[in-house]
Amino acid sequence: VADSIPAQLRSSFKQAFSKKKTKSQSAHDEMEEMSDSMPSSPKLQHDNRQGSIATLRSSPSTTELCECTEAEAEIILQLKNELREKELKLTDIRLEALSSAHHLDQIREAMNRMQNEIETLKAENDRLKSSGNATPTATPVKTARPPSEASSTSSSSSRQSLGLSLNNLNITDTMMSDILLDDSYEGNLRKESRSVRIVVSISSGPKTTKGPQSQEYLIGSIGVSGKTKWDVLDGVIRRLFKEYVFRVDPGASLGLSSDSIVGYRMGEVIRCHASEVPELLPCGYLVGDNNIIKVNLKGVRENSIDSLVFDTLIPKSIIQRYLNLLMEHRRIILSGPSGTGKSFLAAKLTEYIISQMGQEVTEHNVARFNVDQTSSKDLRQYLSNLAERCNSKRTDAELPTVVILDNLHHIGSLSDIFNGFLNCKYHKCPYVIGTMSQGVSSSPNLELHHNFRWVLCTNHTEPVKGFLGRFLRRKLIETEINKNMRSNDLIKIIDWIPKTWQHLNNFLEAHSSSDVTIGPRLFLSCPMDVEGSRVWFTDLWNYSLVPYLLEAVREGLQLYGKRAVWEDPSKWVNDTYPWNAASLQQEGQSLLQLRPEDVGYDGYSSSKEGTSSKQVSQSDTEGDPLMNMLLRLQEAANYSSTQSCDSDSTSHHDDQLDSSLESAL
Repeated sequence: VADSIPAQLRSSFKQAFSKKKTKSQSAHDEMEEMSDSMPSSPKLQHDNRQGSIATLRSSPSTTELCECTEAEAEIILQLKNELREKELKLTDIRLEALSSAHHLDQIREAMNRMQNEIETLKAENDRLKSSGNATPTATPVKTARPPSEASSTSSSSSRQSLGLSLNNLNITDTMMSDILLDDSYEGNLRKESRSVRIVVSISSGPKTTKGPQSQEYLIGSIGVSGKTKWDVLDGVIRRLFKEYVFRVDPGASLGLSSDSIVGYRMGEVIRCHASEVPELLPCGYLVGDNNIIKVNLKGVRENSIDSLVFDTLIPKSIIQRYLNLLMEHRRIILSGPSGTGKSFLAAKLTEYIISQMGQEVTEHNVARFNVDQTSSKDLRQYLSNLAERCNSKRTDAELPTVVILDNLHHIGSLSDIFNGFLNCKYHKCPYVIGTMSQGVSSSPNLELHHNFRWVLCTNHTEPVKGFLGRFLRRKLIETEINKNMRSNDLIKIIDWIPKTWQHLNNFLEAHSSSDVTIGPRLFLSCPMDVEGSRVWFTDLWNYSLVPYLLEAVREGLQLYGKRAVWEDPSKWVNDTYPWNAASLQQEGQSLLQLRPEDVGYDGYSSSKEGTSSKQVSQSDTEGDPLMNMLLRLQEAANYSSTQSCDSDSTSHHDDQLDSSLESAL
């Protein structure tokens, strides 16, 4: 009876809808299929039987049953479509799971193969040790050949596994200590690793009889064992360089990245991106005292300035702008206070320009003229002769490629000096780079008639503003690598010195002008130890900084009058003293103070300019570039007018300021 009920239900449905010739017929067919494919569980069969009996007993009209069945058929169609979509998704998930399981099996096979190779190499190493008493220095070289053979026959999957293991290395925490690059986990292999120093080599300076000069910067120390692979070493060096530039310049990493590396040299092997894997493992080339890896950065050959950026610690975008000005206009003047690195920057730009032209820095292609108060006539004559040689039809006339003119502020009239360049053929004229400590009134005339472009090197703008911090952090990193330790006290001191420098310059700008601010050169000689840096700063403060501050503020009061409320900078130094409290009590009395009566502060009345500048807070002016420009223009106008009235006394005082700063250096 139970088996006959579904058949009776189907026959009743057919009789009820035999007169309907609409689209509902397909729904009935699907319903029949659903009824055929119903689960055969007893509970469902029992429910179906009860539903069929209830339907037969109720015997509704044909129209009502048709409407009810059409609605149910639509619902069934919708549910069936959803079921198909879910089944498709489930099928995709199962396929992905099967693919992942297959990939996992491949990785396991690669790991088992590598483990077998490690066991084989370990047994071979034990056999060699037991067969003969080899020296410890020769053992890594002898055991280096079997790994090279194994690495040459290893599959690509094993290289992928090594690349995955490289991502787990935390170079940040261990960049100042030995980084052990051991692929195995055996303690005895860790003991056999060799410490290797990583340096960045930068070619600089004129070529000597021994070859081109190079400057090397230590960026880290790693441990290379007998199992270290080349791809692992490549990745660690790139990661180490990236972490180094980030620590030197936390803000922008100087615009450099791991892509700045061209390659590195390890013994007799030069490893580049496109080079083949050497025959031996890295440990096979660490013979004797050779424990240095020299990293080369992109330079002139690669049409890049990355090596110049790393050498000068100037952000990439800024030094690129300087080079564009020099290449386009061929004449620039670096203007700024003393000690801001103008001569250093001029020399580095010269080296890059000459290298870009395929030449070497020699005495013939670089002419340097150090200007003083008695050499203006000699400079005028030299530039006139240079213009005549440029206009000469002789092709064998030897002309310098770059002319560097230092200390142009000693010249009274720059326009008269450069008049000889008016008739100089532009395409033959050498590059001219000038330096001067302050702007002069003839700067617009030079720019209009002689095509000079001015580059301001001020202490409150980049690249000078952040140079001191970057330079000291570079020294700190090198000290930490050499001593294999990290001092939080020294890190605090290195962070404090640039803040002190900026605070002193703010004090000078408040009571004088930006032309007398102190450059970072005075602070570059800070020792990299806690006690030595404390003694160094005490001497620097008492014998160099305080005398210069007093003289500069006294001159500022004579020129501008009172411009701000007096605040002794030594109070800020004592409040933020980075050394311990005991040393502060000992040295607190020895740090000289700046009293207002020492500069005659009470003897001058406030000027209108001082009152207006006093109303504008320093934080507001720092955030308003237009206000900064207007204030500097106002200072320059006042300063130039004072110069015209008493040029002799002012120039004499400028010489005193420069001499006092140079004596401090």
